Amino acid sequence: MSWCPFAKKLELQPESDVQPAIRPTQFVVHSIVAPWTPERTYEYWRDSTALESHFGLGYDGALAQFIGTQTRADANAAANRRADGTGAVSLESASNLQASDPWTAAQVETLIRLGVWLHQEHGIPLRLCRTWDDPGYGYHRMFPEWNPDGHTCPGDARVQQFREVVFPGIVARANGQTQPPKEDDAVPDFVNLGLAKPFTLKPGSWDSVEFTTEWSDEPDGHAAGGSVFVRGAARFTGSVALALSGLPVGQVVQVRPSEYEGDTHKADHPISEITGTAGGTYSVVPLTGKLAAGRGMRVRLLNQSSVPVTITSAVLKALIFKES
Repeated sequence: MSWCPFAKKLELQPESDVQPAIRPTQFVVHSIVAPWTPERTYEYWRDSTALESHFGLGYDGALAQFIGTQTRADANAAANRRADGTGAVSLESASNLQASDPWTAAQVETLIRLGVWLHQEHGIPLRLCRTWDDPGYGYHRMFPEWNPDGHTCPGDARVQQFREVVFPGIVARANGQTQPPKEDDAVPDFVNLGLAKPFTLKPGSWDSVEFTTEWSDEPDGHAAGGSVFVRGAARFTGSVALALSGLPVGQVVQVRPSEYEGDTHKADHPISEITGTAGGTYSVVPLTGKLAAGRGMRVRLLNQSSVPVTITSAVLKALIFKES
């Protein structure tokens, strides 16, 4: 069996020893529909289900391997192991609860790096799979034989990234091609914002988070006490860590980045959902996107419960890549 040298080894037993061997001919990527670290994914495979993937990928690009790539893992239905002994290598990646968010820049980098290693280690050809049993690279919903339930994994945003960024990146790097960073991308600007005091989120209407504490605003896109954390033209990647009190167990607060021109709402990005838990509710929501010139990005919240909720903390950290 093969173990990736840059992945943390978290070996699943007894699966790693008792499941049959495969000859890896495909790499299939998934979203796990949870904002989990590789360690949490390992615990889920170990304790809660008979399924598993070969790899788990966190939002920060951290990679763990649970089963050797020449042993069957049960994440790809008919592609797990075919009658001729060939099979797919699978990866589950952290996502929001709807699998609607794009991969972070760190996740994209790890996917490319792993894709290159699989090509070098197992000879997986540098092409998109043309059929369900054709050697190459793909994503879970690509063929019904891989995805008999017909769900959208890994999500629309990630399918687009896979076709436009991840797979071309694998091919380019495997062929020894590199694209040097643009001069203005070499050192991104850092933004770190928070709340000076808690605020109340009333039920039933969207409300922008007003960041009243500013620890860092290198691109100078945040006005004092304002909601906008980045102004275009720019790309950004980061997160906002939210702490809530008073959200009933099982009830939901939705979070979404939204684009504005001045005070005019122009566009929304995919929603993440925070579900209330006993003893307080905490969540880290990824923020990744691209913003056109003249627009500003805000974080908006919608309290879907029937009672007011207190936002006790909101800490935003993001890297900003300004574009001309």
